[in-house]
Amino acid sequence: ARADLVIDGRAAQALHCAAMLFMVSDTLYDAGLLDSTTTNTAQENAVRMLAFVPGTDDQKVQAMGQRFAKLQRSRTLDQLFDEYNSTATWCTKTFL
Repeated sequence: ARADLVIDGRAAQALHCAAMLFMVSDTLYDAGLLDSTTTNTAQENAVRMLAFVPGTDDQKVQAMGQRFAKLQRSRTLDQLFDEYNSTATWCTKTFL
């Protein structure tokens, strides 16, 4: 039987920061507010934050997908941007 990976504590914070950074950069790129170089750098940084998350690469991809879905269900776009703006400095200092 396969056990689900439980991500909590600092690892969960890193996953959350990574998901927000990836989603915000993607949204801003789609809106024409970020160029591709800046978007790629932001998304590379999001992936680097996943070094703090346990599990295989496949498990991390699955966890990111689940976090994306949770963020989309639980926040409006404005709420996501507000949260990102209030936590981005901490996320960057802590996980990059």
